[in-house]
Amino acid sequence: MDKRFFLALILTAIVIVATPWLFPGANRRPAAPATPAVADSTQRTTGGDTALRPTIAAAPVASTAGAPINSSTTALTAVPVETTTVRTARSTYAITSRGAAPVSVALDSYPSRRPGRAGQKVELVRPRTPLLRYRLAIGRDTMALDTVPLRAESRGERSAPSVAYSGAVGGRPVRVDYAFAPDSFLVHVTASAIGAPAGSALLVDLPRTLWSNEPDSLDDMNHLAVSYRRKGEVKSVGFAKLDSTEVRGEAGPLDWAATRNKYFLVAYRAAPKQPFAALQMRGVPRTQKVAGEAAATVAQPLAADGTARFDLYAGPQDFERLQGLGADLDQVNPYGGWLQGVVQPFATIVMKALLWMKRTTQLNYGWVLVLFGVLIRLALWPLNQGAMRTSMKMQRLQPELQAIQKKYSDDPKRQQEAIMKVYKDHGMSPLSPLMGCLPMLLPMPILFALYFVFQNTIEFRGVPFLWLPDISLKDPYYITPLLMGASMFVMSWIGLKGAPPNPQAKMMSYMMPVMLTVLFLNFASGLNLYYAVQNLAALPQQWLLARERAKAPPVVVTSIGGPSPAVKRRS
Repeated sequence: MDKRFFLALILTAIVIVATPWLFPGANRRPAAPATPAVADSTQRTTGGDTALRPTIAAAPVASTAGAPINSSTTALTAVPVETTTVRTARSTYAITSRGAAPVSVALDSYPSRRPGRAGQKVELVRPRTPLLRYRLAIGRDTMALDTVPLRAESRGERSAPSVAYSGAVGGRPVRVDYAFAPDSFLVHVTASAIGAPAGSALLVDLPRTLWSNEPDSLDDMNHLAVSYRRKGEVKSVGFAKLDSTEVRGEAGPLDWAATRNKYFLVAYRAAPKQPFAALQMRGVPRTQKVAGEAAATVAQPLAADGTARFDLYAGPQDFERLQGLGADLDQVNPYGGWLQGVVQPFATIVMKALLWMKRTTQLNYGWVLVLFGVLIRLALWPLNQGAMRTSMKMQRLQPELQAIQKKYSDDPKRQQEAIMKVYKDHGMSPLSPLMGCLPMLLPMPILFALYFVFQNTIEFRGVPFLWLPDISLKDPYYITPLLMGASMFVMSWIGLKGAPPNPQAKMMSYMMPVMLTVLFLNFASGLNLYYAVQNLAALPQQWLLARERAKAPPVVVTSIGGPSPAVKRRS
C-alpha cells in the first residue's frame, strides 16, 4: 500500500508542477542464550545458539563465554502451578507462578477487531506464549525462572494491586514483585536474587510476538518490530528484517526496549539509574515470507542489593500517554518508514495539532479532520492566491512568448533576450512559473504525514463518523474516495474555465481524478475525508480566480518582445 500511496503523491505533484505549462492558471522462548561480546555498535552474526551473558561491573557491559544451564539447580519440583488474576482500572492480567510470567493481558477499553473476536477486549498475549520470560545469569550459570517452583502472594487494593512470586535458586532466595500503577497501563517490576555475586544480571525476554487484534492480521504482522532507545536515539528493527539465523547485539546503556505491532506494544523501561546493559535480537525459523515472531532479550545488571528494577508497559501506543512516560517512548512507532527523517517532523506536528483540536473542541475525530482541512486551506489562501495569479499572468503572456519563440527559432540567444525582456516588463522572472506552483505543493507534506498517522495511530482506531464505521479503515461504501475524486475533477474543470483550449490539459483533468480515486480506494477513509475537504474548501478561491481570469483582457501582440501598453499597465 505504501508504494501505491507514493505513486499517488508523485502523480499529484507532477500535476501541480506541470500545470503552469500545460494549462496556466489551473492546477511480526528462545533457548538459553549466550552472546558474543557486544560491541559499542550493532553486531550481526549467523549460526546456532548464542548467549546473552554480560559481566556487569562499574564500567560498561562486557560479555563472557556462557555455560549451559546447571541441571542440578534447575530441576522442577512438584509445586502446584497457580494463576493469579489482577484487575486494574485499565487492564486485566493473568500471571502464572511458573516463571512469574503474565499469560494474558486484556485491555478493558479497547475492543478487538479480529474476526471471531470482534467486540471482545484486546488481548496482547498469544495463547501458550507467555508475555515475558525471566532468567538469572549468576556466575557461569543461567537460570530460567520458569524451571523454578514459585509461590504467589497477592496484596493491595484494586486501585493499586500488587502480586509477588518467590522461590529459591541454588540456595539463594529469588523474588519477582509486580506493583500496578493506578489508572495506568504501567506496572513496576522488581526482581531480586539475594546474595547474588557481583556481575550477575537479570535477562528478560521480550514477547516473541503480539497477538493481532485487527481485521487484517497480515498487515498487523508487517508492523511487528523491536524498538529501543540507546544514548538518546530511538531505533526500530522489523521482524521481517531479521533472518532466521541472524543475531544482532546492541550494547548499552539502553533506556527501554519494546515489541510492538500496529497499535499496541509491550515495553520495558529501565530504572533511571539502572539501564539495560545490552539487547540481543534474533530471527526465528519461518516458512513464510511474513515474520510473525522474533526473539529479543535485554540484560539488566543486578544492583548491589541483588535487585533489578524496570517498568512494564503493556498497552496502546497512545501518543500523549507515551509522551507522558518520557524517554521518547512516543517515538516507539516511527512515522514514515525509510523516509522517517522527512516525515516524522511533519507527522508529529500534525498529530499534536489534531490532538489539541480534539481536546479543545470535544468533537468526533471525523469533524476534527473536516475542521483541520478547512483551516489548512484558509491558512494557505494568501499563498495560493499569489500562485494562481502568477499562473494567470503566465497565461496572458503566452501569445507574446509564442510569437518570440516562433520569430527567433533559429537564434536561441536573441530568443532568450526577448523572453527575458517580457518577464522584466511584467515584473516577473524565469522562475515565476516554478514559484507559482510551490504554494500548491505545501499541502503535500501534510497529506503525506496524515497517511502514516492514519496507518498506525491508535487514536483513530475504531472511531466512527457519519456513515463510516471506522475512519482508520477503508470506506466500505467507497463514498469518500469517490468524493475526493469528484472534488478534484471539479477543481480541474474550474481551472480550465477561461483558459485557452489545450487538449493535453483537458485530458489530464479527466485522467488524474480517475487515477487517484482508484489509488485511494483502499486507503483509510479518514485520509480520503481530509483530502476531499481540502479540495472542496479550495473551490471558492478557484472559482473567484476563474472569474478574475475571464474578465482580464487578452494580450494584444503589438511588437515582438512587448505587449500592448494597455495590458502592460494592468499587469
